[in-house]
Amino acid sequence: MRGTLNLGSRYGGTSRLAAGRRVVFAIAVMAYGCAPAMPPPDSTPRQRYDWSAERFEDGKYTQAIRGFRDHLFRDPLHSTADSTRLLLAESYLESDQELLAANEFRQLATTRPNSPLADDSQFGVCRSYWKLSPDIARDQEFTRNTIEECTRLVEFYPRSPLAPDARAIIAEANEKLAAKELRVGRWYFSRDLYQSSIIYLESVLESYPGSSVEPEVLALLYDAYSYVGFSREAEQVRERLLQAYPDSEQASEMTIQSEPGDS
Repeated sequence: MRGTLNLGSRYGGTSRLAAGRRVVFAIAVMAYGCAPAMPPPDSTPRQRYDWSAERFEDGKYTQAIRGFRDHLFRDPLHSTADSTRLLLAESYLESDQELLAANEFRQLATTRPNSPLADDSQFGVCRSYWKLSPDIARDQEFTRNTIEECTRLVEFYPRSPLAPDARAIIAEANEKLAAKELRVGRWYFSRDLYQSSIIYLESVLESYPGSSVEPEVLALLYDAYSYVGFSREAEQVRERLLQAYPDSEQASEMTIQSEPGDS
């Protein structure tokens, strides 16, 4: 009969049609089986929290995220709400979703400042940005954000056991920013743009005093001052290097080298 589609002939016979249907069914089953699980619909709030926390402990962060979000949506005022949001943020952080983690950490820290978990949350914001901090060749916005958020923890929760860790991150982040400024100063110096180089090198000394790169900064600043004819400033920098870092490689070289441009 015209207009009737013969599926058997189109797919090469009934056996191939049946095989095709089995493949489609298998794919559907696999897709369903791979879908992230959720707590049972009739779970109590505590059971939903425990289910999600178990997934978090097992490293199943995708399932934990779905469970914690469902728990917060259903029972935002439950006694486990603060812990739920903290673990939700930690799940995002562990799964390399740092900005989502920072948002959840910040929400808990700002909306529940008196919570026992408030300092953990504020430190979580700090950690999230620090994880995003790139190498010194790239823009350091996230490094500056790290310092800001860690400083907020130290200022708002000075007695927190996390404060020393926050200070350690601040120190490390400042070292990175100092190295970044030195890198830019060195770049200008290598192109004979000495005055631009001086601006960045002086910025390191002013903004990051005592950084590990300071001996190198002073040595390069001495050369830059010398090349532009600022002999008094160059001598002051030389004396500072020799007095503050007498055992440094730069100080050793300074004592045996002549000023740049001398013959």
